[in-house]
Amino acid sequence: MRHPGIFLMAILLSFSACVPTPVPVEADLTLDQLEDKKEYVGALVVDGSSYMGNPVDRIELNGSQSPVNAIQLNSAGYYRIEIFQEESRRTGPALVRVVILDPERGETEWGLPPWIPENPENGSLGNQSVTLLHAPAAPLDLAIPMVVVLEGELTLSDSYLDAAIASVGFRIKRGVGSVQIPPLGSDYGVTIDQANFQLHIQNMDAPPQNLSGELSADLDVPAGSYLHIPADLTITEGVTVRIDSGCFFTVAPEINIHNNGTVVLNGTAGAPVTFTCSVEDAFWGGFIGNSSGNRIEASHTIFSKSGFHTGGDYAYGHAGRQALFYSENGELKLDHCYMIDHIGQIFYPLSCTLDLSDCLVQRVKTGGQMNQSELLMNRCVFTDFPDDSDNYRDEDNDGLYLNECNASISNSVFMYAKDDGLDSGASGGGEVYINNCRFEANYHEGAALSSGSTVIKLHHFRNSVFTNNGQGLELGYSSPNHQVIADSCTFYRNGVGIRFGDCYDWGNYRGYIHVQNSFSLENNYYDVWNMNRKDWAADTSHMSFENVYVSTPDPIYPELIVYE
Repeated sequence: MRHPGIFLMAILLSFSACVPTPVPVEADLTLDQLEDKKEYVGALVVDGSSYMGNPVDRIELNGSQSPVNAIQLNSAGYYRIEIFQEESRRTGPALVRVVILDPERGETEWGLPPWIPENPENGSLGNQSVTLLHAPAAPLDLAIPMVVVLEGELTLSDSYLDAAIASVGFRIKRGVGSVQIPPLGSDYGVTIDQANFQLHIQNMDAPPQNLSGELSADLDVPAGSYLHIPADLTITEGVTVRIDSGCFFTVAPEINIHNNGTVVLNGTAGAPVTFTCSVEDAFWGGFIGNSSGNRIEASHTIFSKSGFHTGGDYAYGHAGRQALFYSENGELKLDHCYMIDHIGQIFYPLSCTLDLSDCLVQRVKTGGQMNQSELLMNRCVFTDFPDDSDNYRDEDNDGLYLNECNASISNSVFMYAKDDGLDSGASGGGEVYINNCRFEANYHEGAALSSGSTVIKLHHFRNSVFTNNGQGLELGYSSPNHQVIADSCTFYRNGVGIRFGDCYDWGNYRGYIHVQNSFSLENNYYDVWNMNRKDWAADTSHMSFENVYVSTPDPIYPELIVYE
């Protein structure tokens, strides 16, 4: 009779021979080598089987259990590693916090995975109306800017469509797109979602009239005129220049229009006024207003290919480049105007009033920086900064930057910025009211808010949508008197929905954000996040929520409601 112990041992040996030996994981570091509050570049595998000379029972990585022998820090982001050992039953788990930086983006997205906005699938044109906005007559040896608008007005369509003219393709995003028509001839076919649209542009074959030097008397430019500005043009104080519909202006590279008086551009939907550079692949300067009271009033005007100067006297603000509209103590009123394909920025006012309605800003370095000014904006679209590629840029490519301004922004769209859709920072205060706006597909923040010192500042968002952004709404370094209110807003499928804190290791985080009657759902990493780099800790005293729904529960904010 076989001894039962020997029989059992034989069974166990036989079974163990059938179990594969675990494949060892090659780790980059041990847990002891990993430093708390340190940044690493690129993915890491950490061996966490022991810590401080003692075996590890369990590892939790950002709240989820991780294999002990192979802690995978696979992508850029913030990682909270909790270490459970025998003594942790009494003292709690040990904690190691690290950030993995993306090799390309580095500290610009500290604590966050790199975000590349998704490109929405194309819809269909269906029975939507198509409006083609372009000069009725132009020199056909030059590229001519054209804008396509669905449903008659900006912001009325949400369609994404492919379009082309000749061999040049472009994309319509949320019902609007633009292109430079190649200098091929007067008859062009535009294809939008496989539908064809013909347009005819009359050839301005006669030489243009030159206009430059100093204007000391009023000037009226008749409808349909063709003018060229070969050298700097100065409009003196008290002088008014009126330009009628259908006029086509070419400006030589580098050339500026110094406006110390008043410029009135009276384009129409069927015959817009056009300004563009006279040389292919080159850029003119911009409008410069230094005298108090300078004014530009434009309707149905297309501005293209400005912003030549950079550095020196033209290092304007964050962009460090010339603006299409530079003005001190002036006034700018734009209605149905279109600013496309500029190498610089569009706006750089200092102590001005601005009234923008039904305007498009597309493919420029940045929409510009508003400084100590009063802004009224309605039904505008800011998109593609500096271009419409997926290539990452780190050059302050914001849709619009507000510096110490009072602003009312309604029914507008900020999208496809390599930085932020709307940035509102610097040390100054101001009140900014935003209603029924959309922040979409911006690489960093849909809206990035900050302030300094003890300034009084208010940002009030209502009925607005934040989607497909790296972060929807962020309140970063801030004054204790900086208040942010988000009411009846939706934060959907961003990287982070709502954020207090930012990626800087300097500055103070003392503002306050209150969110009410809103949804923060299906965001990739966090519906709500309150981490700032300076402290490496969750801030629980500067955010509050009332009737706010999220996708997953957050123990820090039990008042958040899980959406089911």
